[in-house]
Amino acid sequence: MALIEVFPNSPTAIQDAVTMSNEGDVILVHRGVYHESVQVSSVKNNIRIISKHKHAAILDGRCMELEAFELNGVAGVEIYGFKIKNYLSRGIQLINAKSNHILSNKIYHITGGVDPIGIFVNNSVGNLFMKNVVERIGIAESGSGIYLQTVTGNWVIKNKLKHNSAQGIEVLDGSHNAIIGNQISHNKGDGILVNRVDNNLIYDNKITDNGNNGVNAQSMNTMVLDSKIKGNRENGLFIALNYNFAGFNEIKDNKQSGIQVSSDFNDIQNNKIEKNEDNGVFIHHPQTANFVFENQFKRNNPHNIKDQGENNTIIQNTIKE
Repeated sequence: MALIEVFPNSPTAIQDAVTMSNEGDVILVHRGVYHESVQVSSVKNNIRIISKHKHAAILDGRCMELEAFELNGVAGVEIYGFKIKNYLSRGIQLINAKSNHILSNKIYHITGGVDPIGIFVNNSVGNLFMKNVVERIGIAESGSGIYLQTVTGNWVIKNKLKHNSAQGIEVLDGSHNAIIGNQISHNKGDGILVNRVDNNLIYDNKITDNGNNGVNAQSMNTMVLDSKIKGNRENGLFIALNYNFAGFNEIKDNKQSGIQVSSDFNDIQNNKIEKNEDNGVFIHHPQTANFVFENQFKRNNPHNIKDQGENNTIIQNTIKE
């Protein structure tokens, strides 16, 4: 294993280090500004690309390059501690990637091209995205913070996603992903959108002041647990498909319903649901067999619970005025 040190004295300094690296090598990038797009291909597994001083190595695309890093067909690669700005399409992109670690990067002003994204992941398994800050991605209503498509077993943990032009986090197709401990605020779309993605965990997130729903669950068997969901312009939580569980959340001050249900066989348990502007829990016609149990309701307008469905079970809830 070699340590390869990189300084900003070449327009392809980081790429040159990747090209000469072997499996297990560490590429240590020194302080400075780098104007390049770094491609890591399938023959470069298990290398680490590290900013020596966190956020002091800056990749600036000057609104000319497409992405700062692309990991294509690789496994075991780490990208740590970079500041990434002014790219046209992506900050970091993973395609056909497995077991990579994207840690403690700051990504912002990805505003060019079509549908810019801070971190884009496609057809990938078992990657970790942790403690990244992704903000001000996109223009108009295009541009999500983190976008995962056709993915399984990925971990999105303790990131900050704010002021993005579409969703904070969007997951489309796949299963068994975890979204844990993130701060997601002031995005123009949904805080979290999961669409055609089953068996996912959304746990201990703070989801506030987003332009659409806090969580938009267009999926089955999604667990939304122990999160604070406040001040979103639409619903705190929108449940569109069957067999989801929402429990132990604090859902407050959302401009539409605290929880809006347009599906069957969902469990809503042990939540604190307060001061939402279009009902605390709203179950639409003709939805059935939903279970609303041991929640605490307080001053939701006009109703704490509005059930327009059939044969839903609503028991042992506490209502405080």
